[in-house]
Amino acid sequence: MALIQVALVLEAISISIQAVVIFFLLRSSSFRRYPLLLAYCALQLAATVTEEYVYRVHGQTDFFRTLYWTDEMTLDLLVVLMVITLTYRALEGSPMRAGMGRLLGAVLIIVLVVPFVLFSARRFSRAWFDGTSQLLNFGGAIMNLGLWTALIANKKRDPLLLKVSAGLGVAVTGAAIAFGLRRYAPPQSTPQQLANVFKTLTYLASVSIWCWAFRPTARKNSTPPAGVSTSSVQS
Repeated sequence: MALIQVALVLEAISISIQAVVIFFLLRSSSFRRYPLLLAYCALQLAATVTEEYVYRVHGQTDFFRTLYWTDEMTLDLLVVLMVITLTYRALEGSPMRAGMGRLLGAVLIIVLVVPFVLFSARRFSRAWFDGTSQLLNFGGAIMNLGLWTALIANKKRDPLLLKVSAGLGVAVTGAAIAFGLRRYAPPQSTPQQLANVFKTLTYLASVSIWCWAFRPTARKNSTPPAGVSTSSVQS
């Protein structure tokens, strides 16, 4: 019961921070540079609220499980697409771009095909979805390492892109570990609840990084006060 209460509190905090990130993105017009990040945060927020409502009204029915895994697969694929897009942006004008593109394409094909080959006997079961989400997030983590490699190799590093990449790295790595732990935990057991709490904590950390990255910065007024001319200021 205590773990369930902790999960509910973390979920409420996560919803609040997700809303703040969306607000910061829209306020700063950064969504024009990071439209997929805005879509991801908005979809995650909508999915969290919808799943919570359906769970409270209908319980853990087949409809809830279908909704949950549809949301999870969509968000996982969106993260992979986001990492690929950001990596291409980071490598613009770099000779590494072609090679990194082939590597990212190979990883994407692997993480999309392997679940249907490796888990074919249990296709679309809870264990299959856990394994598939683990592979997608693990693939996203590998791709994010490629993004960091591109950012480090680029002399003109984008500090904002570094922060966005850091948040992505925390999110996909935490999710991959959590889904890996869930595969070996009985449903509704304490180990599974601990894995869920860990996943929420890592996602909360990633959203907090994005919130910090897109927070409004204080603008210093460099214009001299009215009535003070440059000629009156002597060194």
